[in-house]
Amino acid sequence: MTLSSELIWQDQQHQVLFELIDEIKADHVDSTTFIRLNDYAEHHFCIEEAYMQALEYPEYEAHLQSHNKFRKELQHMLAEHSEYDAQLRDMLSDFLCEWLRRHIFGVDKKLEAFIMHSERK
Repeated sequence: MTLSSELIWQDQQHQVLFELIDEIKADHVDSTTFIRLNDYAEHHFCIEEAYMQALEYPEYEAHLQSHNKFRKELQHMLAEHSEYDAQLRDMLSDFLCEWLRRHIFGVDKKLEAFIMHSERK
């Protein structure tokens, strides 16, 4: 899946998530992949949230709610499974792919347009 924006930092970070999804689908996945996924999401969200605050993004609260929903759903999925079995890997990769499509083509595109038209990019 190729999703691109005019924000290079955002594209690079989304690419990391695609790589993590590929790792999750692999049979040999272990806990480090899931730790990296959690760390990645938190790092990526913090950067976006800092941009939104610095630029006084008018849809900050809605975007933040989207991030918080992702955080909650990810933690719930990981907490519900004590093993990194095929069921968890399938469920998690489906969740991440669907979330990426909705989030990147939805709220991230709005944020991208706002940043690109901002005088303070």
